[in-house]
Amino acid sequence: MAQLKKGTGLLLFLLFTGTVLGSVLTLIFNAFLPSGPMARIFLSSVSIGSATPATFHLVLLDISLGLALHINLLNILGLFLGYYIYRNS
Repeated sequence: MAQLKKGTGLLLFLLFTGTVLGSVLTLIFNAFLPSGPMARIFLSSVSIGSATPATFHLVLLDISLGLALHINLLNILGLFLGYYIYRNS
């Protein structure tokens, strides 16, 4: 059986898909999981970045740039799942 060549694009796609899956699971857990220790473990997140965008006032236009990442346990599990699928495909 011929082995498919794995590229960086496939890895990035699977990692992105894993994080999106983790975000969807976070929303589902947030809706159905009662508050308690399990909710704190799965739903607490760390924010990296700026909550308010940086605004540059130029003569002709204004540019606002901002980026914030909210990482939690389910996102990390999604990343590992994407990498696992990449390694075993």
